[in-house]
Amino acid sequence: MADPPDLDIAGRQEAELGLLEAMYPDTLHWSKQRQELTYRPEEGGVLTLRLPNDYPGTSSPELVSATSEDKTDLRNLARSYISALELSPNEESLDAIIQGFDELVKQRPEADQASEHRLNQPHALSAPRSTFTTVIIWLHHLINTNKRKLALNPSVNPGAVTGITKPGYPGVLVYSGTADAIEAHVAELRNQRWQAFHVRYHEPAASAWKFAAAGIVEVESMSEVTKNIVDEDDKQTFLRAIGVK
Repeated sequence: MADPPDLDIAGRQEAELGLLEAMYPDTLHWSKQRQELTYRPEEGGVLTLRLPNDYPGTSSPELVSATSEDKTDLRNLARSYISALELSPNEESLDAIIQGFDELVKQRPEADQASEHRLNQPHALSAPRSTFTTVIIWLHHLINTNKRKLALNPSVNPGAVTGITKPGYPGVLVYSGTADAIEAHVAELRNQRWQAFHVRYHEPAASAWKFAAAGIVEVESMSEVTKNIVDEDDKQTFLRAIGVK
């Protein structure tokens, strides 16, 4: 009979699962009896992971199955994606694995062919290249004072970046501005030590998002983040990105 999980590890596992269920309310199912997490993305397919008692301590999630919408076995590809994530021991990694599976499903050959067809259309060839970018980043937590200051103060062309940061559990960062300044700021942040750092939205645009305040501001809650996003379509994009809608 397996040893009971450490209370601290069990608490971390429970907290991570609760957060995921809030982020993916319609596509994720947790079976406590089987210790298995099943994820069904909107694009189709099924991912099943088994969680050892000592995850997220010394063990990592075990891949049980991964299939596409047409029932193709994707386990080998999924293992390659998970390996490429270079997940660290003693780290909550389920959201990163789920995002990796999302990318795998989106990059199926059928999707690649459709993308190639769109790119071959005459209007696509003449489309102007966007100079603005918006990113939404989900952090396991944002507590450290130096990280909070860094999140608020880009070192490269700070006047070209606007946005909102929310510290605490979880941490959320929303930035919009010129593509070069955004990429530099995200790269600087990513180089810090994070328990989890997931880019949940990263899209070019013809213009930057508008926020209620100038520059980059820190707020205390997720609802305040939403209130500070001016455009209604952008609000909905944010809510979808963090798994609320």
